[in-house]
Amino acid sequence: KDIKKAKGVKSNVIARTINLDDYTHCLREEIETSRRQSCIRSKLHEVYTIFETKTALSPYDDKRYIMSDSINTLPW
Repeated sequence: KDIKKAKGVKSNVIARTINLDDYTHCLREEIETSRRQSCIRSKLHEVYTIFETKTALSPYDDKRYIMSDSINTLPW
C-alpha cells in the first residue's frame, strides 16, 4: 500500500484526488498542484461551510536538497 502525504491538505482530499502519478509529474515537470477542499466551521454558535484552495504538491522544498534526477533528496 502506498503512503500519500501532503501537509496542510485534508486526508480525504489526498485519498480521493491525488495519486502516485501526480507526485512524479510534480517533481519531473516542476509544476505546483492545488486542490479544493471544504470544511465546516463554527463561530459564536453559527455553523458555516468554507471552501479553500490549497497547494497540495509543490516541487519547491526549502528544507531538502533535490538531487539531479529530480526525485531523490537529501536533508540540509
